[in-house]
Amino acid sequence: MVEFNRETDVDRRTLLKYAGSCIAVTPWMQASGAEAYPSRPIRIVVSSGHTSPTDFAGRVVAELLSKRFGQPTTVENRPGAGGMVGLQHVAQSPADGYTLATGGLGNHVIPPVVIKNLPFDVIASFVPIAQVAEFVNVLVVSTESPLNSVQDLLREAKADPGKRLNYASVGAGTSSHLTSELFALQANTQFVHVPYRKASESMIDVANGNVAFSFANLPAAMPLLRSNKLKALGVSSAYKSKHLPGVATLQEQGVKDFDVSSWMGIYGPAGMPEDIVRLLGDTISEGLKADEYQKKLSEAGCEPNTLASEAFLKRNRAEIARWSEVVKKAGISVNFGGS
Repeated sequence: MVEFNRETDVDRRTLLKYAGSCIAVTPWMQASGAEAYPSRPIRIVVSSGHTSPTDFAGRVVAELLSKRFGQPTTVENRPGAGGMVGLQHVAQSPADGYTLATGGLGNHVIPPVVIKNLPFDVIASFVPIAQVAEFVNVLVVSTESPLNSVQDLLREAKADPGKRLNYASVGAGTSSHLTSELFALQANTQFVHVPYRKASESMIDVANGNVAFSFANLPAAMPLLRSNKLKALGVSSAYKSKHLPGVATLQEQGVKDFDVSSWMGIYGPAGMPEDIVRLLGDTISEGLKADEYQKKLSEAGCEPNTLASEAFLKRNRAEIARWSEVVKKAGISVNFGGS
């Protein structure tokens, strides 16, 4: 990147020529304010480990921002307390656009609507900046299971109400837990919840037939689907996944209005200047449409659907309202640090 010294006289014609040729890759020149943004490195905090979907999202965005802005963008993993350690750190950081967070349905929507006594107000502490991608949840059973469709599962569940089918999730109050409860509500039936600590453990128990089914994030289920140890009965989104084109949606199989996808994005501390939020949101959402990033997202099992700041804000608000209602109807309540 060419750097300009403010104390050095620069030929105006040369500067304008440079700006005109590079404005597509240096949108910071469009930002308002006394100090052009960004003028120093940006940090993206991931509140989970190195192999998580949000870590992947953070690293893709860090690469993109480094290229677009010409400033180093680093990723810092701060896992712990169900993601609250990293999120609280960002919430308490200056709202200047230099410290951002990854998150999404499992960090910024589900916890605040289902978990009591969180150490801070997650919803009020963040501003949504951009959706990076989303991925479907897939309803999976063991390959050895006699169930071959969503209707097969529902008939089995309703055949003997006293003997309820069990399902696996990656913990009480998680998106996989609430997706299953929404499924039960809309299908007018009940299941037994079996929470696990890790997605890999839950997938193995489903594959072994120890648990009847699970709504799993597609990236977590894909290895066992590919090795023919899991069988996909349906996808939770309103659209078919490009990764499982032969698998029907739950809506197509008679579960009316069922539409759930897990999504992840970038957030900043509440109070960030609106022009910086828009700049980041536009840069991320448009930049990720490039073929190189579409390929990376697709290879990771994502549906590469991006949203800029305004649309992402609307999605967050709609999802908070929806899952608050699901939690209320299902009578789910989880205490922070407990179950």
